Amino acid sequence: MLSAARKAEPPAAARAEAATAEAASIAEAALIGELRRGDQAAAREFYDRYAGRLHRFIFHALPADLRADAEDLLQETFMALAEALPYFRGECSLSTFACAIARRKVAGFVRTSSRRTRLAPDQALASEPSAGEADGLDAAGAASAALDTLSGEHREVLLLKYVEELSVAQIAAILRLSEHAVESRLARARRSLAKRLGVAK
Repeated sequence: MLSAARKAEPPAAARAEAATAEAASIAEAALIGELRRGDQAAAREFYDRYAGRLHRFIFHALPADLRADAEDLLQETFMALAEALPYFRGECSLSTFACAIARRKVAGFVRTSSRRTRLAPDQALASEPSAGEADGLDAAGAASAALDTLSGEHREVLLLKYVEELSVAQIAAILRLSEHAVESRLARARRSLAKRLGVAK
């Protein structure tokens, strides 16, 4: 009987992971409460914890010719987050909520900057590295260059999955899609990236 009970218990690693997740959830709930009360120390803590991650997402989600505006969009994201925080219901993590706001800021900025993002065919070709230049790129550089040539939709979902290391469920919450739709978009994006990198798929 004792042996059967032991088998039914979750492994120590799983218990430790669950305890860590619970502690993180409690800490996040406390942080949200302090932010809603306008606590300045909590605001600084939140900024320090998430600014780098959000800036990275914004920077890579923008077309290459608009990336100089990433810092401004980061600040706009934090201002929008402060305004939206009273309506945050905790249905996702605070970082997922912040990332969704950043995504909307990027999408809105790209739409209003559409005149600058319309490249002539010769400019589009010039933005891609030549064969000689590509040979000089390391693997990470080649992947980054290939990523920049993808559609915004495909670049975005790959960034969320492989750079931000979010789960499919988290990505679905940010993109407001079903998990199945996210998986389909990821599959198409991976095929597109593999094609750009010259990897058979």
